[in-house]
Amino acid sequence: MLLLCGCTAAPVAVPRQLPVVADAQPAPTPAPAVAAEPSAPPTAAPAELAAQPTAPPDQAAPPAQPAPQSAPAEVAPQVTAAPQVPPLADPCSDAPRSPLPAPGAPGAQDFFRGFRDPFPPATLYNPLGEKRVGLQAGHWKNDEVPAELGRLQAGATGGGKQEWEVNLDVAQRAATLLAANGVAVDVLPATVPPHYQANVFVAIHADGDPAGRANGFKIARPGFSALPDVDDRLVTVMNDAYEATTGLPRDDEHISLRMRYYYAFNARRYCHSVATGVPQAIIEMGYLTSASDRQWLIGNPDQLARGIAAGITDFLATLP
Repeated sequence: MLLLCGCTAAPVAVPRQLPVVADAQPAPTPAPAVAAEPSAPPTAAPAELAAQPTAPPDQAAPPAQPAPQSAPAEVAPQVTAAPQVPPLADPCSDAPRSPLPAPGAPGAQDFFRGFRDPFPPATLYNPLGEKRVGLQAGHWKNDEVPAELGRLQAGATGGGKQEWEVNLDVAQRAATLLAANGVAVDVLPATVPPHYQANVFVAIHADGDPAGRANGFKIARPGFSALPDVDDRLVTVMNDAYEATTGLPRDDEHISLRMRYYYAFNARRYCHSVATGVPQAIIEMGYLTSASDRQWLIGNPDQLARGIAAGITDFLATLP
């Protein structure tokens, strides 16, 4: 490596005989030994003494060199090249990629039975400091999910709205209410950050019924919860607050396996999921296919957001 220091090579000293003058004195003797022991940094000689020798011609010291000059500012970057920073490793690079077995395929029943085994008990995620809540707007940015999630369903439709539009609208309104109470909120799309952690995670959805008869809301927690008692408390508190705020009826009889084994809960299979130890739930706020529920989902989303925010706030108050 070439180092540029801003100095040139020192010239070689050439002894020079001084001119003889009429009153010249004999050449001075060498300086005493004491003078040869530098006890302090040498100082520059005055200009009028610069030509006087300090030793006989055959021991003449090389002429004083000028003080090194600082290297120009533009030279400094040439000393070492900036190291190339390797890209950060993908935390999900080792995530399973094998497709789920098709229903009825050989071994599918055993696979899905093991798929639903409860997680080992986990420690509640509850760090010191401000509380953080993750609100997932279901089906939002479905077209941007990573390969491990495959193709997610588009969601329900009704009243001229796609489900993701309704979910995102309510999630953002609830986030505003929670933030006003000093809670940090992440409004998340369909793709959850790898091993996501927060004090609470709630997936927000709206349901659909092809027959158009069902109405009401329902809330569920993971079927394989690592914190079943905590998650049950979250569901209970949210049910009470949402029902009291909106007046919508509970529709618990239609809680499905898709809700209980929601992909964002499944840290066993998916890297883009909620970490075990995080209290989590999913809410179907109402049916987009129900005219009466659409009066809330589309006509009064503020009230739904209040119900969700109230339930989460009540739950946070129960944490140690």
